[in-house]
Amino acid sequence: MTPVVMALLFGIIELGFVFKDYLAVAGAVRAGVRTASANPRMATFAQVAANKVAQTGGAMNFSDVQQLWVFKVDPTTNKTIGFSNFSDCNYCVKFKWDSGAKAFVPLTDTWASTTQNACSLSIGGPLDRIGVYIQLKHNPITGFVLKTIYISEASVLSLEPIPVSTGCKP
Repeated sequence: MTPVVMALLFGIIELGFVFKDYLAVAGAVRAGVRTASANPRMATFAQVAANKVAQTGGAMNFSDVQQLWVFKVDPTTNKTIGFSNFSDCNYCVKFKWDSGAKAFVPLTDTWASTTQNACSLSIGGPLDRIGVYIQLKHNPITGFVLKTIYISEASVLSLEPIPVSTGCKP
């Protein structure tokens, strides 16, 4: 009976830590995409979003972040542009965690802020949509019940419209 009770106890503890990581990832993604959508056509839009992810995701072990992307989404189909899964894309900024700097640093940047359409619908068509994606490697504490799993989360929002006088469209 003791092994069953111990397995149950460790299972509950392990699932609690998985749930903690999932909530941290989900909250950080939502905060990052809100920040990114509020900074259209700014050269630092992706870095500001990554910084917000780091600020909000304090419950995560950032060295376990496998991928952090800020990416473009088609405003009419709501699908990612230039890729079908999170292995490669044409309009994105990919980050990695730099433990020395304690910050996300860009690996690749294939989405210039000057190509974003942030004009209102009445002026320049549908606003571009922006997404943030994180993949976190969750290492189990005991390894008895669970093995290493990957927690992934993405969120998408439309860019906030900006005045035409500031150059809202490429």
